[in-house]
Amino acid sequence: MSPNKKVAVISASPKINEKAASEWMAMRAEALMAGDGVDIRHINVRKSEKSGQTAEDFAYMAQADAMLIIFPLYIFCTPGLLTRFLQDYYDFVCVRQAGVTKAAVYTVVNCGFPEPEINGEAVRVIKSFSEKVGAEFRFGVLIGSGGMILGAQNAPFMKKAMARLDGAIAVMKDEVLTGRRDAVENINIRINFPRKLYFFGGDRGWVATAKKNGLKKEDLYAKPYLAK
Repeated sequence: MSPNKKVAVISASPKINEKAASEWMAMRAEALMAGDGVDIRHINVRKSEKSGQTAEDFAYMAQADAMLIIFPLYIFCTPGLLTRFLQDYYDFVCVRQAGVTKAAVYTVVNCGFPEPEINGEAVRVIKSFSEKVGAEFRFGVLIGSGGMILGAQNAPFMKKAMARLDGAIAVMKDEVLTGRRDAVENINIRINFPRKLYFFGGDRGWVATAKKNGLKKEDLYAKPYLAK
């Protein structure tokens, strides 16, 4: 009997006390991919570093058949804590040199913009990382309006988006199990929700957050560093 395939599902949301769409998607990927000959190690980057177990997680990643990196778009790129984590893993691989599996690498990136294509640069960063550590980048899943997934994943307008996400994860699992490497383009997932209503809701969210922190709506437009 052949050994189970190893998959590292890496989640990297900078949020501390708030629920994160990236963490939710990581748990969904874990649930959909585990079993049937696949072993999963869910690596939460923040917890890995805080608990001092990055070396143990890096050792698993080095032997994994696949890595799935899930994160939110920050300043049009990878969050700082993920950038550091991947750089540290690169250093780990350089020191180790031998005994590193050529893993298949996938990524799921979500952003607050309706257009999923805005995640493109961040996906290219993960592709570059893959090449640097001797892995094989396969494809990315780019999700627009990703924050809506947390509270609305069961809503009717989310049905198509969720089906596409689950379908992409199914392709990843199939590739891990079969070793098949058909040409797959990046998958863009656009949530079917009115654009104007989405931005209206987002604006109201900023006002509510300002009020929660003792500020008024007009304070959101302040320019404290503007020269007089």
